Amino acid sequence: MKIIITGGSGFIGSCLAMQLKQEHDVTIFDVKKNVSDINFIEGDVTNLENVKNSIVNCDLVIHLAAALGVVNVEKDPVQTLDINLGGTKNVLEACRANNIKKIIFSSSSEVYGEPAQIPIKENDPITPITTYGISKLASEEYIKSYSKSYGIQYTIFRLFNVYGAIQDTQWVLPAFVDKAISNKLISVHSDGSQVRAFCYVSDVADAFQSVLETANGEIINVGNDSNPISIKELADKIISLTNSESEIKFIPFEESNRNRTEIMKRIPDINKAKKILNYSPKITLDEGIKKVVKHRKEINSDK
Repeated sequence: MKIIITGGSGFIGSCLAMQLKQEHDVTIFDVKKNVSDINFIEGDVTNLENVKNSIVNCDLVIHLAAALGVVNVEKDPVQTLDINLGGTKNVLEACRANNIKKIIFSSSSEVYGEPAQIPIKENDPITPITTYGISKLASEEYIKSYSKSYGIQYTIFRLFNVYGAIQDTQWVLPAFVDKAISNKLISVHSDGSQVRAFCYVSDVADAFQSVLETANGEIINVGNDSNPISIKELADKIISLTNSESEIKFIPFEESNRNRTEIMKRIPDINKAKKILNYSPKITLDEGIKKVVKHRKEINSDK
């Protein structure tokens, strides 16, 4: 298949592009080039004409381009809406104008807000508490509307805490690893009792690969439900796995650079993905952490 990935130079996008290129003709559409041996179109999803002229002659679009990061998103919520919501509308308009049949959209567990129950199911209440979550939810509604009006097929993935070896250290797990292998202080917000379920990026890529021609009209949680862990426990585990001398410093939310209300528990119910996609995460949390450790040590040794 001919596939265009918006935001394909990012963490998830680049990993997905490398995996899909084994069997498909993949092009990355992004503001910067980050993957050397894959077709690349420089472009910005906030520019409609740019998007319409670039997203052409393909079977489907995987739309990942977004404003990311808690601090970045909260610093400029208007830009977040411009990129996430406006960008999605532009991609959909490009699909309509160029008669592209399907879009696969990377949404987020942020749309659920503080969950009504654990684990979180796709039909649970939707109560986003962040600009990022609101932008993702509104994008989902745009996609459903374009599907109804113009016949564009879609699959929406709500991703839960994706991590991987090449992920930037602005994200919690690689940040903890980077500190641990340098025996530096690890900062944990509040008492670290927030619970997350981390999913390795290759497992997420498997999910995308499985819906290229199926699961039309579906909204599906994608994550790993097998190793939920508190942030304090995560820091302890990383310290143990790296034989680190790091200590943990607990930072009250009001003294941190995060001005959002923290979601305390986020664990996905992935039974729908298992049933429809035969989805089964393969990488355990310990295995994934070891992959991140190996990569961070290689980077640090080159400095």
